[in-house]
Amino acid sequence: MSDHDAIRALIGKSCLTLDDSDFESYLALCAPAYSYCVRVWSPELRKDMIWLEHDRDGMAGVFEALPEHLQRSGRLSRLATVATIEAIGTDQFDVVSKFVVHHTDVEGRTQTLAVGRYNDRVVRIDGVVLLSEREVALETRDLGIGLHVPL
Repeated sequence: MSDHDAIRALIGKSCLTLDDSDFESYLALCAPAYSYCVRVWSPELRKDMIWLEHDRDGMAGVFEALPEHLQRSGRLSRLATVATIEAIGTDQFDVVSKFVVHHTDVEGRTQTLAVGRYNDRVVRIDGVVLLSEREVALETRDLGIGLHVPL
């Protein structure tokens, strides 16, 4: 499998594991030095707002605490399209993907919840590509209540 194919599969699998609330499998796709950040541009403040920022252990803590939070009923579905893959040396890649997150409620009604970009750094460790960094650059600024899972 080529690097580009492996990276596309990694991005797709990251979405599928989150869709399935399989957080252990999601973390298995992440390098030990993984970092996750959600940024949103505020036109009022004329700067980025950071809504969430964690390392790999922090994300594990977020996943462990989810049962204690009020959560939106229904299911989230993520669709990501890899737009660019740029090699940074031999074992690192910068990847930009556009994404859409849909929410389907318990009655089966689906609405678009969020759109944005994943700005990912992917590394190859022992021949396996893993997420090293994920910056979620949201265009959507109103996610409503009860959303505590990563986008």
